[in-house]
Amino acid sequence: MKDNRYIRQTLLDAIGEKGQEKLLSSHVVVVGCGGLGSIAAPYLAGAGVGKLTLIDGDKPDVTNLHRQVFFATEKVAMTKSSVLAMHILKLNPNMIAKDMIKDLLSNADVVLECTDNIQVKYMVNDFCALHNIPMVYGAIHKYDGYVSFFENKNKDSIHLRDIFAEPNNDIPSCSEVGVMGTLAGMIGLMQANEAIKYISGAGQVLNSTLLTYNILQNDQLKLRLKKTFQKDLEEIFNDNNYISEQLCSSIEISLEEVMSKRDDFELVSILEGHEHEDIDADVLHSPLSQMDSKSWVPSKKFTVFYCMSGIRSGKLVNEILSLHPNVEVLSLAGGLRYFNSLQK
Repeated sequence: MKDNRYIRQTLLDAIGEKGQEKLLSSHVVVVGCGGLGSIAAPYLAGAGVGKLTLIDGDKPDVTNLHRQVFFATEKVAMTKSSVLAMHILKLNPNMIAKDMIKDLLSNADVVLECTDNIQVKYMVNDFCALHNIPMVYGAIHKYDGYVSFFENKNKDSIHLRDIFAEPNNDIPSCSEVGVMGTLAGMIGLMQANEAIKYISGAGQVLNSTLLTYNILQNDQLKLRLKKTFQKDLEEIFNDNNYISEQLCSSIEISLEEVMSKRDDFELVSILEGHEHEDIDADVLHSPLSQMDSKSWVPSKKFTVFYCMSGIRSGKLVNEILSLHPNVEVLSLAGGLRYFNSLQK
């Protein structure tokens, strides 16, 4: 260390020069550069992590900016990983999928799982658990945040499936129920802090412990985790039906983007008759109960499906893409509920 860049860290007894050298020679992978990752990554870089790999092919949206404060309005055309890389230099601009996860994560000293995609969370968790790669888990929902550290030393180590054995695809996303922007910053910093502590040897990480935090009441709770998941994880991961081989990128598009280029999109409501409302006069109505993904014929335009909150349309888009990988379909983020909230 030829300059004083890290002097405020090396002065700390818990880190010192030895801990700083470990940070400088470490490789940390951040999966997801949104609300959590965009906060965690710059602090990891500032702490001296030698190599950062950033994985996110999604683009910032204006509705993200209240919590993804690293991005600016004029940067929304660039991928999140590219924008972050302009600041921290190291970059992997790929979206993550099962067939490429080995190349992206195998050499990591620590992986930070920062996405809001439930499938990606389990895919990253399962790979790290199987390959003994430490992982920092983070999640946010409305006013509550969650952080844990999975050391993944062996097959008996605790990981995400010991908290939730199977992914719950019905959990609404931030675009559907909202989230406090400051919560994302706090949880992202906690994730970065866990990685720094683990690499440098400073303090105790949240190993086998789930920390929960409510930002409205400032309530914090630590839950000691026990090994409960006993299934064969390798068999699950290698199952052909495990997770779609398509890229697990964002399948959502914001209402603002659709309306800004309305002629480029075919907007289709999949709401049933009793709940259907037109967003504008050009909306097509095709109730989900009457749709057949196998025989679905794509439009000449980019098709955007919407439902009440984005959950059903998201599932439909995933189903269509699994059958027709090259078609241009997206789900409207927040659905009709978000549109109606803007009318109030």
